[in-house]
Amino acid sequence: MGYGDAAARIVSIAVITAAMSLGSIGNCLAETSAEPRRFNLHVENGRIADNVTTVQVRQGEAVELNWSADRRTTVHLHGYDIEATINPGQTQVMAFRARATGRFPIESHGDRHLVLIYLEVHPR
Repeated sequence: MGYGDAAARIVSIAVITAAMSLGSIGNCLAETSAEPRRFNLHVENGRIADNVTTVQVRQGEAVELNWSADRRTTVHLHGYDIEATINPGQTQVMAFRARATGRFPIESHGDRHLVLIYLEVHPR
């Protein structure tokens, strides 16, 4: 193998490596720029209205939980350690990327801790 063949091989490897890197960056950008999955959740009399028991998303998705309530309520998403206080007449948003897979309770924190709903994050 001559000098020209070795140089061409090195350039080819560099081009392939660069293309693979750009492809990975492109995938990351596509994942982070995607429109979030939005869920409107209303707490009424200490429970989620409309008998919704589970919110399901895919790993890597951007998620927005838009909370409203009939009285002041604090909600906590376990596993992601996100907490929000909802005041009547206002909407409180929990925004996050669903990185950890599994089933996570979302509880109201008041006199007692009561599971309101579950977040299920399914692997890609």
